[in-house]
Amino acid sequence: MKTFKPAFYLLLSALALYSCQKEYSVENGNLKLPTGSWEFKNGGAQYIGDMDTAYIAASGNTKELHLIGTSADGSQTFHLHLFADTFKVGTYKASVFQSSFNYTSGATSLFNANQLVGEFIVNITSFGNNVISGNFSGSALDSSNKVVQLTEGKFTSTINISGTAGGVSSGVLGSSSGTCQPIVLSGAYYTGVALTSLNTVQLQVTVTVPGSYTISTNTVNGVTFSKSGTFTSVGVQTVTLIGSGTPTNSGNSDYATAFGNSQCNFTIIFANPSTGTLGGGGGACTSFTVGGVYQQGILLNQTNTVQLQVTVTTPGNYSIATNTVSGISFSASGNFPNTGMQIVTLAGTGTPTVSGILSFSVTYGSSTCSFTINSAPGVAPSNDYFPTTLNSHWSYSLEGGTSSDSLHFAVINYSLAAVGNTYSTITTDYIPPTGAPDSSYYRKPGGSYYQYVNYSNYLPFDQPVDGEYIFLKDNVAAGSTWQSPNISGSISGFPFSAYFKMTLLAKMVPVTIGTFNFPDVIKVKYELFIAGSPVAVETDERWFAKNVGEIHFSYDDNVSVTTYDVGSFMVF
Repeated sequence: MKTFKPAFYLLLSALALYSCQKEYSVENGNLKLPTGSWEFKNGGAQYIGDMDTAYIAASGNTKELHLIGTSADGSQTFHLHLFADTFKVGTYKASVFQSSFNYTSGATSLFNANQLVGEFIVNITSFGNNVISGNFSGSALDSSNKVVQLTEGKFTSTINISGTAGGVSSGVLGSSSGTCQPIVLSGAYYTGVALTSLNTVQLQVTVTVPGSYTISTNTVNGVTFSKSGTFTSVGVQTVTLIGSGTPTNSGNSDYATAFGNSQCNFTIIFANPSTGTLGGGGGACTSFTVGGVYQQGILLNQTNTVQLQVTVTTPGNYSIATNTVSGISFSASGNFPNTGMQIVTLAGTGTPTVSGILSFSVTYGSSTCSFTINSAPGVAPSNDYFPTTLNSHWSYSLEGGTSSDSLHFAVINYSLAAVGNTYSTITTDYIPPTGAPDSSYYRKPGGSYYQYVNYSNYLPFDQPVDGEYIFLKDNVAAGSTWQSPNISGSISGFPFSAYFKMTLLAKMVPVTIGTFNFPDVIKVKYELFIAGSPVAVETDERWFAKNVGEIHFSYDDNVSVTTYDVGSFMVF
């Protein structure tokens, strides 16, 4: 299940959660908006608290019911999770993959119940008029991995159809039964050669509770693999662990990695590397053959290659790579089975950030050679931090996510006329597309950048509410602040009002993202306030590069942080 909206829409999702509440209070510096209550016992210990979020979401053909709350002091998190085609009054059992439960304190799991532990039963006793009630009991693992019995569990809550889950994720490696799926190894592994970001281990995880995660292996032969991030949805996810360290011995090394109550194993063969020199005999550099077309702002593809000669003196595995210049590099790995002259084709990756002659160096054994490519100019710079020229486009990757979490923004040939102004249109879709794209609308008089929003598309206002706000100013100093107009209306007859506060955190600062180096970036913080409350219910951050546009956005709903970074772009 994909949960992303553009950064501004993510702010609005917090409003959707809080707009149904008539009252709120601030305790211990945190905004608390209870939608119900929960309780249960373990032995003589009583646990009780407020339900903060309740929603139903779809994952494929299966629907998921999330009931999420906190203890009275806010230090512990309650998460009851049910699975069904349709939710109704009835019984939901862990033994048939219908229920699970997690009760945590920070990163520590105090009680965890699922099909791998034993029977855990949830009874929905009432479900109607946007209110759900029920009870639960059964087996769970405590913090010492001892099976205990939870009793006298009760819950009641109003239902919010959409929302986000936070805290620490749970689940199993591979399939839902913990059976390891095929593990995919990438990169070359040689004795005495340090691992790079190309040395990865790809595995599958079945997530039962979204949230933050850290998955790592043991350290064997001086090498380990790890990855941290956030699972934003349930179901099967692909995680790529990144290798680090330098292997000291050749031969087989066995690794183990764990997630939840499951463990998987894999083996890596560390080989002795080949030896030799670049070019012909004696290490003299020979001509390089460069393939493909190179242009500033255009992502390299399979045609962008560099072919070179290698004289091998000792057969074995090899890894040959260039340095990174202006956002691009070339590399290849494999095995030389014989001595003598060999032809190697390096594949290019990245997007050129500048135009002109770019010089690269490549090393094999004790020899180093160089070659150049010519990167054609992109478009003329516009001195614009949020370009909206026709057909300009950007792609973004979710930190800790997979390729299916990537996003594509594009300026299309449509202008919106509203409130006496004309707005350019940018569409947002997943890669690959999953349906009709979202659209957002922008105008830029002077150094102020406006977005027009129909708030009724995202909030259950009784009547349409629309307007615009300034999301970026490039003509004010760092530290400057400004606010949006009040977003006011009624929800179910109750008045509701909120606003955004923007703070320009930094201006004209250099930023590096992946292989991109952006010399002039503006960073803006966005805080969402419910009128009358001094506490922001969500804090977001967006970065804008001159002549490029938005390059980074993140949102923090006081539970978890989700971040997207630019992966490629083209501005016309």
